Amino acid sequence: MLPQRLSLREWARENKIWEPNSWKIFLEKYLVPFYKQAFILREFYNFLKSVCIKDSLKDIKDDVLRDKIKVAIYGGADDPKTSFAKFMFDYFGLCAENASTFDESIKYYEHFTDSIKVNVRYAWINSIQIDSLTNILSDLIWIICKKKLKIDLLELGIQDSSYIPLEIAEDKEKKLATLLPQAGERPEKLVSLINEFRQNALNLLIGINPFFTFVQYSRAIPLLVLKEFLGCDIDKVIELANFLDLEAYSMIDGTKIDLSTKSPEKVFLLYKKDRDSLSYKILELQNLLEKVDPKIIETRNNFIKEAIDQIHITFEPWEDYKLIFNFLKDILILKKRDWCELVLEHGKVIKIKSSYEEIQLSKKIWLRDFLIKIYPIISVGVVNLSSITYLSFHPLAEKWINKVIENEGKA
Repeated sequence: MLPQRLSLREWARENKIWEPNSWKIFLEKYLVPFYKQAFILREFYNFLKSVCIKDSLKDIKDDVLRDKIKVAIYGGADDPKTSFAKFMFDYFGLCAENASTFDESIKYYEHFTDSIKVNVRYAWINSIQIDSLTNILSDLIWIICKKKLKIDLLELGIQDSSYIPLEIAEDKEKKLATLLPQAGERPEKLVSLINEFRQNALNLLIGINPFFTFVQYSRAIPLLVLKEFLGCDIDKVIELANFLDLEAYSMIDGTKIDLSTKSPEKVFLLYKKDRDSLSYKILELQNLLEKVDPKIIETRNNFIKEAIDQIHITFEPWEDYKLIFNFLKDILILKKRDWCELVLEHGKVIKIKSSYEEIQLSKKIWLRDFLIKIYPIISVGVVNLSSITYLSFHPLAEKWINKVIENEGKA
C-alpha cells in the first residue's frame, strides 16, 4: 500500500523504481500471495466438482469426506442467512440435484437425504473467471521471475514446472479437503481464505497499490515527463521502459521509433500489447480484479472521479480545441461511441474520426502538443491509448469532457 505520507512521485523515487530489484518486492509481497490464494480456490472448486461426479452422496466412499459434503450442502440450514450451506451455494455453487435456488437445494436434501446427487453450479468462483485470473497471475510471475529478474520459482514457494504452491504440492486433494469443516466445526479456514483473497484483490487496485498505480501512470507517457517525474538520468528511464515493456513512438508522426533516440523530447512511451509484456499483463489483471468484489469497481471509479476533480489542464487557444471536444462530447453522449482516431499530416492533427463520424479541423493542432496536454488525464485512466493516435474513453470521461467545454478549455 502507498504510505499516506508519500505521493506516487516520492514513493517511486524513494524506492528507485527504475532498478529491477525493486520489483522483487512487488513480486513477493503482492503477486505471489495473491496467486497462491487464487490457485488454491481454483483447485478447491475443481476438487468439489471431482467429488460430485458420483451418482449420489452415499456413493462417496470416504466417510469423512461424505460427512463434510453433507455439512456443505445442509450445514446451518435452520438459519439460511448465516449458514455454511448458503455460503457454499453462493460462492461455489454446491447444491443438491442441480437446484436453481438455495431453498430448492435444502428441500431436495430434506426429502432425499443421502440419495441426492450433489452438483456444482455456476457461482461466484466462476463469475470472477478464476481460471483466467490464475493464468494471468502465473504469466506475470513468469515474466518477472524468468524474463526479468532470473529468480527461481522455488524461492517463492512455487513448483517450477507445474506452478503449484508448495503448501499443497503433496497430497493436494487431502489438503484441499481440510478447507471443508466437519459437523460442529466452524469453516474458518475457507472463510478466511476467501476474505483474504478479496482484500488482496482490493490491495492490488490502481490508486491503492503503488506498483500497479505506477504502471497505470507510465503505460502511455511522454519520455521526458517520466524522466522529470523520476528525477533520474535518461539511461535509467530507458532501462525502466524496457523492463516494463514500453515501446517508443514519435510524437511527430506517430510511428514506432528506437527507444535510444537522440531526440527524447519527441518520444512518447506506450505499453506493448502482447502476452509477454509486463505492463500489458498488469493492466489485463486490473480488468479481472473488478469481478472479485463489487466495491472494487466503486473504489476504482472513486479514484478516477477524484483525479478528474484534482487535475487542471488548460487548452489554449480554446478555439483551436473546441471543435475536438464538441466532437468527443457528440460521440460519447449522443452516438454512444467510446473511441476516436486522430488523422495526421506532417505532425499535425487534421481530422478526427469515430466509426462513421468524422470532422475536419480548420485549425490544425500539433500531435505533440495535444498528447502532452491530455497526458494527465491519460495517466489516471480516463483516456486510454491503443496507439498514440487511437483514443478510447472510460465511462467517466464524459464528466471530464463536459467540464472542459463548460469552462471553455480550463479543466
